[in-house]
Amino acid sequence: MRSLIFSLAAFCASLAVVLGVSFSTAHAAEVTLLAVENAGGPEVKGAIAWSVVKVNKETGKPEAKPTATGNGPRLLAQLDPGQYLVTAKLGKIESSQAIMVGKSATTRSLVLADPTKTASRKPEAGPPAQLSINMKLSKGKSPLKEPVLWEVYTYEKGGTDAGEKVAEQKAATGMFSLPGGSYVVRAHYKGTKADLVIPIEPGQSLKYTLNLYAGYVKLAALKPKKQKTSAEALSWQILRQRPNAPGVYELVTSSEKPNPTLMLREGRYLAVARLGNKLWGSEQIVITAGETATKKIDLKEGVGAPEVAAAN
Repeated sequence: MRSLIFSLAAFCASLAVVLGVSFSTAHAAEVTLLAVENAGGPEVKGAIAWSVVKVNKETGKPEAKPTATGNGPRLLAQLDPGQYLVTAKLGKIESSQAIMVGKSATTRSLVLADPTKTASRKPEAGPPAQLSINMKLSKGKSPLKEPVLWEVYTYEKGGTDAGEKVAEQKAATGMFSLPGGSYVVRAHYKGTKADLVIPIEPGQSLKYTLNLYAGYVKLAALKPKKQKTSAEALSWQILRQRPNAPGVYELVTSSEKPNPTLMLREGRYLAVARLGNKLWGSEQIVITAGETATKKIDLKEGVGAPEVAAAN
């Protein structure tokens, strides 16, 4: 009987490797990973080599060994909540993307395209293309009905900020008529910003829904027990979790409300509370798409508050 149990266990482990499936604890979420030729484009078919590596929440660095691996067009993995670095490789083409995993099943796509074929293309002659784009906050949500600020830039190889702005519109659904070429569509909504690179052929009619992968955080500050009531206003800053090279933290958003609920894109941040010039406190927060985190921050006296740079 014991040999039969061991044989069954070995068979299940082998089957998991063949199918590219990772088994974890009962709290794990089912995550489906796939690759696309471009944003909103067709799925890549082929023997893609997948690697999923968990990011250490204390150090912010990927762990040495992958949590899940597999070969095939898709990878189905059971992942515990947390941040992961996903890498997809097909021949000489490779793409990596950081994702956050919560408690619910989700599907994530990576753009896996030959960079020599997707470099920036100057506007082409021919009939203009029609682009329609709207936004949803997370998977399963309906597109927003509130206005979004849409900006369209020409795409230049080397970065999404290198192009020239060619159009701007504030509406729930952005509607643009553009010559063929490569563009960066930038969306601004409630202090968040998201970029989407879109290659367009002359005369095309394209419809996109941009997933903001947004979640929320509820914040509260706790004064020291012996601290007297102060008339000074409490202020909040949400910063990128890690400082830049000069040691300055980038400001993402801010609030003057005593107990704000803020919407943030999925990721890791630093929440800082300040009461006047004497009291301050900070805590790291992790935002998962579609979920709400709660954080209480103890205020204290003294130096050490992070130096903050203005938001972009």
